[in-house]
Amino acid sequence: NETLNVVEVVELALDIFNEDYIEFQSDEAQIISKMDRSQLVRIVNNLVKNAIQAIPEYQFEKSVIVSVKKENSYVQISVYDNGTGIDDETAERIFEPKFTTKTSGMGLGLGIIKNIIENYKGTITFETVLGKGTTFTVSLPLIKQ
Repeated sequence: NETLNVVEVVELALDIFNEDYIEFQSDEAQIISKMDRSQLVRIVNNLVKNAIQAIPEYQFEKSVIVSVKKENSYVQISVYDNGTGIDDETAERIFEPKFTTKTSGMGLGLGIIKNIIENYKGTITFETVLGKGTTFTVSLPLIKQ
């Protein structure tokens, strides 16, 4: 674990994606927390990759918005997409290991990042509207200054 600027690490994590419709937002230049940098990058990469894949290829207006903000004693990382949304049946199983709706991959991503987040005493939640999109929100405790 290291003390790091979550805003900076999340923004850098987005550099691997080539999609021009990915937008990054943060009201603050610095939100400091203590965690493993590679674990934070893994969380962001997984959520952004899922968001991109949730938007149908044929969809004209594509949008993925990644935002970082401070909320009480937590840093919140939200990943929004304007894709297909998540149906109730899928929503119930979404964090189960080996569950996937995709043709490739092993369905381990969300289960693994949920474990990482919970190991840091954080939470991951999502809100979805079928046909409109989904927002995943990760809350991680800030270090006490």
